[in-house]
Amino acid sequence: MGKKKEIKKLKDHAIADLCLIEKEFQQIVKNTSNKSGTFKWVELLSDYELEEFYGRRKDRKYATLTVELYALIEQLLKDIYKVIFESKYRNKSDVNVILDLEEKLGEFLGFKNNTKVLADIRSYIVHEEFSLKTARKSERINIKKKNRVLFKQLMKDVELYIENIEPK
Repeated sequence: MGKKKEIKKLKDHAIADLCLIEKEFQQIVKNTSNKSGTFKWVELLSDYELEEFYGRRKDRKYATLTVELYALIEQLLKDIYKVIFESKYRNKSDVNVILDLEEKLGEFLGFKNNTKVLADIRSYIVHEEFSLKTARKSERINIKKKNRVLFKQLMKDVELYIENIEPK
């Protein structure tokens, strides 16, 4: 299979993974309530319990999914690197992995979208506090959008990023 076809196949798989992340996001939104109460273990995660479970962990779930969006792009670029260079990618610098891969793959691929906001948020979540809300409100990032709105935007940005990777 040619390299262009392999890259297209990798992009298609990444979009499919993004759809799964979106489904999980929709589950969080669906099963989140502002009601408070005790968590009861009468049955194994009834609808009420699932709603309580997601409600209590909503911010951490958003953080988890945000890190997963970043990992999705990173893994896609590593897989493309392997197709182009026929060897496994190794990061030998302190540079952000996605930025390093974009630089190394720039001769072969065009990148139209920017992942800086996603990278900054992911970095804060991983290295500072595991909370999307705290990350977006931090002085360094300072995004006024609510978690749900911000996450929807990040998903759209990731989708556009993947779709706009074009072999030169």
